[in-house]
Amino acid sequence: MNSFLIAIPAALAGFLPFASLAQTEGRLDPLVFDAGADPGRWNSTDATVPAGNALRADGADLFRSLPGVSAIRNGPQTGIAQIRGLSGDRVRVQVDGQTITPACPNHMDPPLHYAQVAEGDLVEAFAGITPVSAGGDSIAGTIRLSRPDPEFGSRFGGDLGASYRGDHDAFGFTARLFDATDEVRADYRGEYLDADDLRFPGGTVRASGYETQRHTIIGSWNTGSGFIEVDAGVSSTRDAGAPALPMDMVRDDSWHLGLRQKQRFAWGTLETRAYVHEIDHLMDNFSLRPAAMRMQAPAESRDYGISSSIETGLAGGLLRGGVDLHRGELEAQQVNAMGQVRDTFRDNRRTRYGLFGEWEKPWTDTVETLVGLRGDFVETGAGRVFSQFGGPVVAADVASFNAGKREHSDLLVDAMAALRWQAHETTRIDFALGLKNRAPSLIERYLYSPSNASAGLADGRTYLGNPALDPESALMASVGIHHRQECWEVSLTPFYQSVRDFIEGRPHPTRTDTAGRPVLQFQNLDRAELYGAELAFHADLTERFALRANASWTRGRDTASGDALYRIAPLSGLGAIDYNYRSWEASLECEWATAQSDVSRLHSELKTPGYAVFHLRAAREFENGVRVEAGIENLLDHRYVDHLGGINRVAGSDVAVGARIPNAGRFAYTSIGWSF
Repeated sequence: MNSFLIAIPAALAGFLPFASLAQTEGRLDPLVFDAGADPGRWNSTDATVPAGNALRADGADLFRSLPGVSAIRNGPQTGIAQIRGLSGDRVRVQVDGQTITPACPNHMDPPLHYAQVAEGDLVEAFAGITPVSAGGDSIAGTIRLSRPDPEFGSRFGGDLGASYRGDHDAFGFTARLFDATDEVRADYRGEYLDADDLRFPGGTVRASGYETQRHTIIGSWNTGSGFIEVDAGVSSTRDAGAPALPMDMVRDDSWHLGLRQKQRFAWGTLETRAYVHEIDHLMDNFSLRPAAMRMQAPAESRDYGISSSIETGLAGGLLRGGVDLHRGELEAQQVNAMGQVRDTFRDNRRTRYGLFGEWEKPWTDTVETLVGLRGDFVETGAGRVFSQFGGPVVAADVASFNAGKREHSDLLVDAMAALRWQAHETTRIDFALGLKNRAPSLIERYLYSPSNASAGLADGRTYLGNPALDPESALMASVGIHHRQECWEVSLTPFYQSVRDFIEGRPHPTRTDTAGRPVLQFQNLDRAELYGAELAFHADLTERFALRANASWTRGRDTASGDALYRIAPLSGLGAIDYNYRSWEASLECEWATAQSDVSRLHSELKTPGYAVFHLRAAREFENGVRVEAGIENLLDHRYVDHLGGINRVAGSDVAVGARIPNAGRFAYTSIGWSF
């Protein structure tokens, strides 16, 4: 392995805090970056994520060990990305260039649910002060999962894999095949996962299994100085439990069609993308769990997008500019046991028009800058709603919503400036300032009657939308220090973010839920602040042994009340000793977290104790292209809970209703893959 760059690359360690991951065959360590990866660019693109699929329930598991990035889970297939304490619609997620609107109002089908990642794919996590070329309309950062540019040449190949993991008694199968000539190329990607309920020390978590399959076909044509690529795919999920939510995902079918063209000219590069993505989603509260009152909730979402960007030289630097458009549509209903229908969202749509430009410039051998400006215009609207049940209260909500203003628009401006200073041959210091804005989501603005729909907050409260919401506006700053010696290196990244008009549920003065608690209506807080730091360390102990460690700490609060923001991970991290010798690899990891006592009073958030669990992994690569990987998670069979794991809402489980959903006990996993 080449020289190392710790867990978060230089960019994440300061002015441009982001990480870029590209799956690399034959490595267990998900956090090591190759320092030789194009040092003149702001993003390093050579790093590793777990090589096999055995421990990956969905795309969110790619980030399970990355400092500053976490996954909120209301079920095993519901990984909602959290970056530095902010999650959901505040994180911009792109899957193969697509922005995906969850069909479920509780986000049990978040964008990362549809990610199908294979070896060689680029996985990027931009934290905080994101380059404007990576997108706007978000204040937490951007996550992008994308395929590499197609390679042409007369050859056939691919890889096949199978895996097993004992926590869910789960089996998985993957296939990636390609056939190429000098002019054309065809690719197929497929995967299938089947899992039972989660096992933990003390029993099983009811409604926590799933069955998922995804298939994608890609056709590419060589244009000499570029390529044209068309891709089409489908995904299907059945009986995916979500024990922290009031319903489960019993059916989720999606399809997509995409077009991408990239062309190199004498003056630079032009890239254009277009896509459509559609989800047909059905959830209910009785197929996987007992229910006193049966309810179904069909939902649909559709996304359309097009973008075009250029990259060219300018005044000794590199200019990037472009335009993009995204339209998301959402409809959702509730159907009771009598077959009566009530709209949750009808004909909701959100259209964003974006324009950006950024300039990257090296001034000396030790100083480099990046500046960017972006504008987004967001239009939202909703159709007239109706309800066949709910009584006079819901009827009054329907009448009020239909008579009110249902069309809104917001103008967003993003700006960032970053400085990279090589203060010494072993030390780099990075500075960045940024302004980011986000318009309200469809759920925050158009949830016209009190409902459990909360975009995955899963706090058990009832929420109400607010058409009068203003956009959130975040000012942020970060400083990164990266020090590197011959055999070791360390990165420290403190950050601060102040968010004006932060959107959060606040008690309604007159409305209450069935338990007598105030309904929480989405409101603009005067200001919220988030601050924290990430630390990463790596050392080569010998030619065969290496030590790596990282830690993340984030705090967030409403400055007016002093109350903590809801569902933020505590101080946590990872420490590991890695062994590499010829075709063998092994790793002993300690995953840890301190107690989380800084919790939200408003949401009656439960505190969680700290923990430390150990994992043992090993792998071997054979000369014929076969790779075998095996391991034991939670080696000491410790019972523990993840603060972001959710509260159980399923009766008849070995976990009490209202208790934290525990993590898996000791289990073994294994995977085998063949590359040819």
